[in-house]
Formats: sequence, C-alpha cells, structure tokens
Amino acid sequence: MRKSLFAGVALALAVVASDAAAQSPVPFSLEGRVDYAAPTGDFGDVMEEGHSFSGGVSVGISPGLGVYGSFSQTRFGTDLGEDGDNADAIDQGFSAGLTTALPRFAGVAPWVGVGAVFHQLEIGGNDDGIDEDIGFEVGGGLALSLARNVRLTPGVGYRRYATEVSGLGGLVESELDVEYFTAGIGLNIAF
Repeated sequence: MRKSLFAGVALALAVVASDAAAQSPVPFSLEGRVDYAAPTGDFGDVMEEGHSFSGGVSVGISPGLGVYGSFSQTRFGTDLGEDGDNADAIDQGFSAGLTTALPRFAGVAPWVGVGAVFHQLEIGGNDDGIDEDIGFEVGGGLALSLARNVRLTPGVGYRRYATEVSGLGGLVESELDVEYFTAGIGLNIAF
C-alpha cells in the first residue's frame, strides 16, 4: 500500500516538475551516492555503524529549486541475531522532497534538501513483525564542478522514522525510532 502511495506521489511530482522544467532552464539530473552511516539514539544502542548506497533523480522546478526522488539502502551491523550471532539490519526505501542551491561562493555551490522517507527496517533477513513507515530526512553539502554537467557532491544528512517491532510470536510489540546521520559523497550528472 505505501509503495503504491509513494509511486503515485512520485509520478505526480514528476509530472508537475516536468511541466515546470519545460518552462525553466534548470536541468534534470541523476545522482549516485555512497555514505557512512552512524546510528544515534536508542537505535544506536542496538546497531553498529554502517554504509549506505543510493541513487536518485532531481528535476528543476525553478532556478535553484528542484524536486527529487531516490532509493537508498543502508546496512548496519548488529548482534541481534539468533544465539548472539551477528545479523545485518537493512534500512531501505524511497525518499521524495525538495532541494535548493544556495548562492555560489568562490566557485562552490552549497545545497540543502528536505524530504519524506518511506522506509522499512529488516533485521537478519527477516522482515516479519517490522512495518514500513513514513519519516523525514534533511541534508546539505557542496556541489563541486568536475566538468560542464558533472558535479561531485560531498554532503551530510539525517534520517528518522518510527517503526513497530514485534517479537515472541507477536506477543511483544515496541516502537523503535530508526535514526542515523550520514556523511559521504555523490556523483551528479545534469542533462
């Protein structure tokens, strides 16, 4: 249900953005990112540091303002496996939001973004008892030109959403705030 909702929202944003982009000189761009992820709060108490891979698209709706959609997968280590074994925890899903470029300074273009995340947490390959939920993300960084339409985009971010986790055959339920900071680098290609 939530994936269908996200697909509908993403399609609506893409249609609106493409209409606006047709009237605006702001480009369409693709980006791939690799990030280090540091869990925080109660989530940090049970998860170890991890890494994230993501890919996304952005469409300009006016100069300096764009809408984006992306998919990310973040993998954390944990000792929550059966019999104390290590098990990976995977946070993955879609994001959609707005990004804006700030005024250039000395050839460097700062950027900030904010969006909604539609994510699910899976622990040890088992997603039973864990639901997907809607949360938010914020981020910022720099855009450094490598060529005419190619930019290196170092940045930092914060992602958070709450999910219900159940155990003992569904008898025990608790809410877990999935929250973590990221720091990494992306490669952005504008068309």
